[in-house]
Amino acid sequence: MGAVNGRVRTSAVLAVMALLALLAAGLPTGARGAPSSATGATLTWGINGYAQVGIFGPWVLSGATGGASVLRGSVSGGTQDEYVVAPVPATSMPRSTPQRTPNAVRFAGGSGDLDAVTGAGSLSWTGAYTVNAYPASFGAPDETYADPVLTLAADGSGSLSFDVRVGAGVDLDGHPSPAKQLGRVTVLTFAAGSRSPLDDDAFRLTPEYQGVTVTPSGAPQVRCSATGGATGWWGSWAPELVTALPAGLQPHFYSTGCQGTQDHKPPLPVDVDPGRAGPDPSASPSLPAEPSPSATPSPAPVEPGALTWSFASDATSLGTAAVGADGAFVATGTLPTVTVADTRKASPGFTLSGRARPFTRADGAHVFGAQALGWTPAVLDALAGARAGSPVPPSAVPGGGLASSRTLVVADAASVASGGDALEVRVTAELRLRVPAGAEPGRYESVLTITALG
Repeated sequence: MGAVNGRVRTSAVLAVMALLALLAAGLPTGARGAPSSATGATLTWGINGYAQVGIFGPWVLSGATGGASVLRGSVSGGTQDEYVVAPVPATSMPRSTPQRTPNAVRFAGGSGDLDAVTGAGSLSWTGAYTVNAYPASFGAPDETYADPVLTLAADGSGSLSFDVRVGAGVDLDGHPSPAKQLGRVTVLTFAAGSRSPLDDDAFRLTPEYQGVTVTPSGAPQVRCSATGGATGWWGSWAPELVTALPAGLQPHFYSTGCQGTQDHKPPLPVDVDPGRAGPDPSASPSLPAEPSPSATPSPAPVEPGALTWSFASDATSLGTAAVGADGAFVATGTLPTVTVADTRKASPGFTLSGRARPFTRADGAHVFGAQALGWTPAVLDALAGARAGSPVPPSAVPGGGLASSRTLVVADAASVASGGDALEVRVTAELRLRVPAGAEPGRYESVLTITALG
């Protein structure tokens, strides 16, 4: 966990001591493993922070059928502790003291195939749940989400879709709202690097929201800035969902304002346990029969090698911010050297990329976006075919800077081959933090995740 310590003076120096922590993520993807059949997979999800408080109380989750069930958190007086998320700004979960647990839905008994090495593949479940953001007395239409399908690529990008149906009811203006079958709709999307490990084979997916644009038929989308201690969060769930819903329900799923309850609209993380049953026997060679004493022993199999990477240190200081030429407070530092080793035969090469989380004050009261952080990568070892990523300047635009995944280094197959039996390359980056105007004083924290693909 990294930290930025800042003090704001309207006409004085902003003293910032910045500490950025590093986190490794991702799986090498050069060689595919045997398809691994998943049976008994589970998917657990808390909708979003808005659903935990609502306007009139937590949204009502009901009507679970098939493999679906509802987990009651302490927000509704329940005791579930299987699905726990950190509060704003780590997720959209509202902050409370003591911190409450969310209501969630769980789908069990899922099946499908995920590549044993890369994690790419698809899982599906049967069952449904119903949700309503309003008390029954309002007559608002129910939303039913059934039979989820999760599709993932090796880099963690993908989507979660449901068969969606909206029941008959009345909108907030009292006008009748007919029932509508939306069919299969993409509800959530995931960007590269969205996957992080949990226990054993389980993993957590962080859905996209920030910076996602949508053109709704209801209230217009509002796009915010990270000034005055605001998160600057604006965005949308998958636009396919938003535009398919009736106009009266759409605003629950995109930004219609800034700060306050708007920070609770991003979807909460999705937890997945593949429940692997082991490799598909039809995709793996069978073991040979025991050789006779006179048989010539087979040579030992050649180790396929591996793609590994490590940090010289798990944190770096950006020192003390000073006023730059443009009057902004800027802090700089150096990314600890990342050493990448590739010992795979016929390696396809690799890419390392990085993405930062928002800088958050320790008490959670204030935050500024990771777009304020930029870098200039550099390869420390001259090697044909290995090149540093392009410089990325700090930005004031959501999704800019290191708020999005940016390339640190790329090595093509030829450069790996030129390294002989093993390639080792070292890379670093000059870091630059441009503190947003209006940032509140206090200690801030961030994490930079480095993901390797190859």
